[in-house]
Amino acid sequence: MLDVDLELFQNLLDVGSVSSDEEMVMDVFRKYLQKYTSDVNFDQMGNTWATNPVMGDFHVLLSAHADEIGMQITEICENGLLKMRRVGGVNTLYVIGQLMQVKTNKGMVPGVVVAKSSCKDNNVVPNMEECFLDIDAANKDEANAMVSLGDFVTFAPNFASCRNVLTSKSIDNRSGIFVILQVFSHLKNQLQHVNLTVAATTQEEIGLRGMAVLSQKVHPNICINIDVTDAREFDKNNLPLLGSGPVLYKNADSNPMLRKLMQSVALKHNIPCQQALGRNITGGTDTSRIQLFSPNTAVLDLAIPCKYMHSHYEKCSIKDVESCIFLLETFLKNLDASIAKGDRLDFNY
Repeated sequence: MLDVDLELFQNLLDVGSVSSDEEMVMDVFRKYLQKYTSDVNFDQMGNTWATNPVMGDFHVLLSAHADEIGMQITEICENGLLKMRRVGGVNTLYVIGQLMQVKTNKGMVPGVVVAKSSCKDNNVVPNMEECFLDIDAANKDEANAMVSLGDFVTFAPNFASCRNVLTSKSIDNRSGIFVILQVFSHLKNQLQHVNLTVAATTQEEIGLRGMAVLSQKVHPNICINIDVTDAREFDKNNLPLLGSGPVLYKNADSNPMLRKLMQSVALKHNIPCQQALGRNITGGTDTSRIQLFSPNTAVLDLAIPCKYMHSHYEKCSIKDVESCIFLLETFLKNLDASIAKGDRLDFNY
């Protein structure tokens, strides 16, 4: 369907950038944007955004959070093992026995998450206080020479592709970051009446904190936030399918008029698109923040189906990613044409 840059996608997936430590992924994001515009901005929260300005007054923001879940070192034990705390929604069931990386001032240090033997002996899922990171340090002194308190821990890179399905850490939400970068680059110089801004937000996994700040600085007419959503697994039959297109949610954090307009574009152009309900009627992504803090902005949540979310082996369909990019580009071109004709755009209801 589209010529997409899978090398860029893998670069985004491979970097380790836990919530509140998004520097590495923002560096990839910023450098890519600088090939297309000099108008790249960032703030004290680390949010990074760029605009392709035109003469018109209508402003559209495409947003996606850049951070990923992970852990942070809280204690270096006498035996060289490391204690950690969660950063975001880490499930210990998914991390035990997994290869991790500690981001240090000297580079990445590999380690494996282990649990107390009592947990294994009793076949119970340990809590985080019963888990440790083994970095092959014989004692505390050796560990201190390798890592420091407060260093962040991420899943090790593990990108793989098979039959249009990508498997990797941090598909939540580097897939969204990839989508908005591709849309921005594809539509360079194609929009005449729509000012397009793309923004990578920080700290979504720990409370939607980056968007809470950005939404008080950027006030678009429309914000479309791209994130992932749980896809159908073997025991979850009521969820969206991998490979059947991006998902439009009927939640309180999506403007009904905007959702209907996006759906009509998908139907008219035969772009695969699914509809679903979120876990909560209020949503749970960055859209709920900009909806409250930028009240003149119509918001929409557009999601990419993702299996095994918040694990080391998240899965998404490249077809869904391509469909999401194509849908957004088609929507923006149609919006640009409508503004050129003088059509009245009203998202109040």
